[in-house]
Amino acid sequence: MGCRILPHPWFRVPWRKFRDLAVATAAAVALIAPAKAQTSSSLGAPDRTEILFLGTAGGPPLRPDRSEPSTLLIVDGRPYLIDCGIGTMQRMLKAGIPSESIKTIFFTHLHADHDLGLADVMANDFLQLNAVSSRENIDIYGPPQTKELVNAAFHYLTFGFAAFAAEPGAIRAGLVNGELTSPFVAHEIQGDGLVYQDNKIRVTAAENSHYILMSAEMQKQMKSYSYRIETPHGVVVFTGDTGPSDTVARLAKGADVLVTEVQDIDQATRFVNRLAAQDHWPAKRAAAMMAHMRQAHLNEQEAGDLATKAQVKAVVLDHYNPVDPVVHVARVKKYFSGPVFASADLDRYCLRTRAGLTLELKACSGSDQHTARHRSD
Repeated sequence: MGCRILPHPWFRVPWRKFRDLAVATAAAVALIAPAKAQTSSSLGAPDRTEILFLGTAGGPPLRPDRSEPSTLLIVDGRPYLIDCGIGTMQRMLKAGIPSESIKTIFFTHLHADHDLGLADVMANDFLQLNAVSSRENIDIYGPPQTKELVNAAFHYLTFGFAAFAAEPGAIRAGLVNGELTSPFVAHEIQGDGLVYQDNKIRVTAAENSHYILMSAEMQKQMKSYSYRIETPHGVVVFTGDTGPSDTVARLAKGADVLVTEVQDIDQATRFVNRLAAQDHWPAKRAAAMMAHMRQAHLNEQEAGDLATKAQVKAVVLDHYNPVDPVVHVARVKKYFSGPVFASADLDRYCLRTRAGLTLELKACSGSDQHTARHRSD
């Protein structure tokens, strides 16, 4: 695989075995992705934005080779976590990421495959923060019911720490009125708009169509969001779980990277039919499950159409269970002309602006076959 000259900048040298590389955007950036995860601390370097996929499977069934949805956005070395499915903590350890260094967490929605890994992360945070007597808070943003989730998770982990806290000096705050002090602060997002901003990122939320089959009353109580995150190096949009949505297309308009869920509807149909047969589902239940798959998620054409409509620069596929990732890439490419990448757990993509320069895009030695299977220009 030879060098390619990009007309625009973006992703830079990653840390995992170089797999997918490329992107075209509006300022001169290079996309080079991903290298093998390091076992030492891997929070990245200044002057770039990194996307580290911790878990890429669609759930909630657990899988041996892919963890559940969780992605780390690292901006100038500062990490932000988007979703926290089962396995997130183990993937962080594998990637060399200290979970306690993540001070801001975002949930797109509260389905089990996106949030049941939170207690593990909170437990490790609580242990590590107390080990250094830190009084820092960790902020957790999400839809309605996020406060209940965070409170319940902390209550759960206190059973494992209360006995330690009963011994003098073991836990920084000790026991206050018989309870441990939580460093976790929940913030519930009630609607579309700007939901977070600091000196590194600006986050805008938009309610998507993942809960389209819920009753109107339940849709008032439960929300599913997509996020547009603006960084110094470009714009990254996370669809989270969603069906086709004009709102998400508007949110993603002109983004440099669209991280989107995708599914093979034929594979989903076989999955539902197998469950229905082995568990003797009534026809109505099977039909309801298939309606969810068809209307509340994106197939390859719908993901490609979304990217084209939003005029994004590149697409990274996520939240999927590929038999062969290249098949998903090829199908999305029928409907989107830009670069398409198929993520796997611990893949890392890097964005870095180098104004006034045109950068080369090339694969690392020995990675050409791996790269070719999982990307397409």
